[in-house]
Amino acid sequence: MGLVLFPGDDDVTSPDISWSYTGFNVFREWLAQAEGFTLSEMRGFDGDRPWSSVSTPLTPLLDHPDDDGPDLIARSMRGYAAPAGGHHR
Repeated sequence: MGLVLFPGDDDVTSPDISWSYTGFNVFREWLAQAEGFTLSEMRGFDGDRPWSSVSTPLTPLLDHPDDDGPDLIARSMRGYAAPAGGHHR
């Protein structure tokens, strides 16, 4: 089990990313560091720091258990209409 991320633009030549749970966690640690905080300090990651203390649009991606993530497609598609005659991937 793991995670596959791909742009929802139906471009099959675009880059896709696939990680194991461990690889995805390393990615999230890197994103948190890029946003100015350490993931291990946060609640849910052995820390006490509340998520309300950080301001990042990446919170839905970062603040969840590895095996029960948010529906990022639904979040990213809010406000976008499906193409005529089709659905978003």
